[in-house]
Amino acid sequence: MDKLYAGKQAQVTSILREKGIGLWLVMGRETVDVCDPALRLVFPSNVMGASAFFFTPDGGRRALVRRKDVEGVEQTGAFDVVTGYDDDFDELLRQVVCDIDPNVIDVDVDLYDALTDGLTAGMYLRLLKALEGTPYGNRISHGVAIQAIRGRKTDEEVALQRDVLKLLNQVCDELGGLVRPGTTEEWVYDYCQSFMAKHHLTSSWDNDACPLVHAGARSNQGLVHPSPTNSVQPGDVFHLSFGAKHPLGYATDFQRSWYVLEPGETAAPSEVQKAFDATIEAIDATRCGMRPGIEGREVSRMLNERLKGFDASGGGHSVGRALHDGCFQLAGDSKVLGGLPARPLESGNVFTLEVFNMTSRGVIGVEEMIQLGEDGGEYLYIPQRELWTLPSE
Repeated sequence: MDKLYAGKQAQVTSILREKGIGLWLVMGRETVDVCDPALRLVFPSNVMGASAFFFTPDGGRRALVRRKDVEGVEQTGAFDVVTGYDDDFDELLRQVVCDIDPNVIDVDVDLYDALTDGLTAGMYLRLLKALEGTPYGNRISHGVAIQAIRGRKTDEEVALQRDVLKLLNQVCDELGGLVRPGTTEEWVYDYCQSFMAKHHLTSSWDNDACPLVHAGARSNQGLVHPSPTNSVQPGDVFHLSFGAKHPLGYATDFQRSWYVLEPGETAAPSEVQKAFDATIEAIDATRCGMRPGIEGREVSRMLNERLKGFDASGGGHSVGRALHDGCFQLAGDSKVLGGLPARPLESGNVFTLEVFNMTSRGVIGVEEMIQLGEDGGEYLYIPQRELWTLPSE
């Protein structure tokens, strides 16, 4: 098993000890089509039949899978013990739980977070049925382990994200020498798509709209395919929202902005420059001011407090194997989001801080990926500090 999965499994053991959880139980079936996202963090393959994966704070890792899946699971090296079943899955599930005798069985269930809520209703009911007549059905907790396991990124995970961010900044350097008045949004999209193919990357979101490209205030701000007719013009803000995934599956998300000089101009107009400066200052001050334990809604408040006086909004989200990696939300309170904005951030969390600042020339958008440490946030890669300019012709 490679360092990526080995590092994550070592982290699982540490978190279970920290949280006082005797068993983290991940269950699934036909994982090619319907898979608990948590399984992708610790297991580099798939299974077909009903399966259960047991993680304990002593470092134990067991798998209960259909007999035909045993050899494939063993080959991954992800589990110390792999047990095959025939018609006795439920009986063996019960037996393994009893053998472990956990004080708590933590399963991946959550009311509001899709990346935590990985256990299907059917498998949850099957677990409860298997545990009938034992004390363990009353020892189930929901989503405690996975929020920390998914949320805290290991060094190996962050290294993959940094590798992709380096490439995304490279494509921005290239675009700075290529984009000129008359360049269409779709041409920029096609260039970025070719760049991803060359470097074996895939889109972090819907491929038809990745990247998002905005030339001027007239550009469609929705999650749509970049326009084949709207082109960059002198006096425009040119904005790129781009996210790509590493071949091993880890996502990134970032935004960059340029101003296209008009003939005779040597710098962006005051309105645009002030909006950019406020955007950068808000992101950087929030990054420096946050600490482990701060709630996501407080991060959102800090960010937006510094954007008062502008047509702007700021927020952020976790990023990992998924573009929106769950666990918490950097946003204000909302009935739809439930308790996500109130969840405290932890050291090791990776997330974006992003601002959309609308001007009469187009949207200034900057988004940086951050990892939280004990003394504040650290940029995962080189942040944008200056508003880049493009020549008028």
